[in-house]
Amino acid sequence: MKKLVLTLSVLAIMVTIISCNGGAQNDAKNLASQIQTTIKETAPGSIPTTAAGLTMRAKIDGKEWQANAMMPVTDRTGRIVGYHDKDYISLIYNRKDLVQGKKIKISSVDFVNHDNGICGGGDGEMTITKVDSDWVEGTFFFTVNHCSDEKGKTNIKVTDGFFRFPLEK
Repeated sequence: MKKLVLTLSVLAIMVTIISCNGGAQNDAKNLASQIQTTIKETAPGSIPTTAAGLTMRAKIDGKEWQANAMMPVTDRTGRIVGYHDKDYISLIYNRKDLVQGKKIKISSVDFVNHDNGICGGGDGEMTITKVDSDWVEGTFFFTVNHCSDEKGKTNIKVTDGFFRFPLEK
C-alpha cells in the first residue's frame, strides 16, 4: 500500500512538472506567434530581424532603437527599411555604392515615429563597413529636420545606426 501511494505521489509530481514546463513553452510559443502577427499586420512582407542576420539598430535622441523586422532589401526598391512596431527608418541606397569603405551623404531619409509623425529631410552619412559574398553591413547617422505632426519635434538626431542585410545575388 505504501509503495502504491509513493508511486502515485511521484507520478502526480512528474505530471505537474511536465504540465508546468509545457505551459511555459506554450506561453513562449504564443508570445512568439503574437509578435509575428504584429509584424505582419504593421509591416506586410517584412522579415523578422535576428542578432546574427538581418538587422537594424540606432539611437534616436540617445534612446536605443532596435528594428524587429525589415523589408527585404533589393536593388529594385533601393531602400533599407527597418521597423520597430509602427515606427520605421528608411534609407536610400544604390547598388554601385555597396563598396566597403564607401561613405554616402544622406540628404533624404524617411523616419516615422509615434511621437512626431512622418519625418523627413535630414543631413547625415551612411558608411558601408563590410561587403562579402553574403552580407552588406554599414553604419549611419542623420538629423531629421521636419515632421508632419504639429507638435512634432524638429532636429531629431539618429546616431550610432547599424544595418546588415543579405547581398542580393
